[in-house]
Amino acid sequence: MSSAAGKLNAYTKVDVETASQGKLIVMLFNGAIKRAEEAKRQLERGRREEVHHNLIRAQEIIAELRGALNMKAGSIANNLDRIYEYFQHLLVTANIRKETEPIDECIGLMTDIRDTWQEVFAKVAEEDAAKPAPQVNHHGAAVLNIQG
Repeated sequence: MSSAAGKLNAYTKVDVETASQGKLIVMLFNGAIKRAEEAKRQLERGRREEVHHNLIRAQEIIAELRGALNMKAGSIANNLDRIYEYFQHLLVTANIRKETEPIDECIGLMTDIRDTWQEVFAKVAEEDAAKPAPQVNHHGAAVLNIQG
């Protein structure tokens, strides 16, 4: 491994380990989209083994997203699970048939969902930033408030 690749891997590891939940979801979608796009490029080159490898990796990423859902949270989690299941269906179909159409559909849908997540997390961050900071006692434990 080259020094530059090693530094990139180290940066990526730190980025993932320190990312917020929202950023991780977006990063996972970016990874799945990247793998699906690469599978499409490899399909156009006739490299079936690379197509398979990239589609399997995209499926694994979607499986991670599905596994992270809190199914006790209600209908939103259930609906997301069904959407993610459809993504996996498209990726499996593309892999079996070695066709680009299911890949294109999946990339479009994953991009829409990723962009929606980005908007949601940006809105939440904006709202959190607008909240007043909690009151902090700068005197620490050295100050006693004794009422008698």
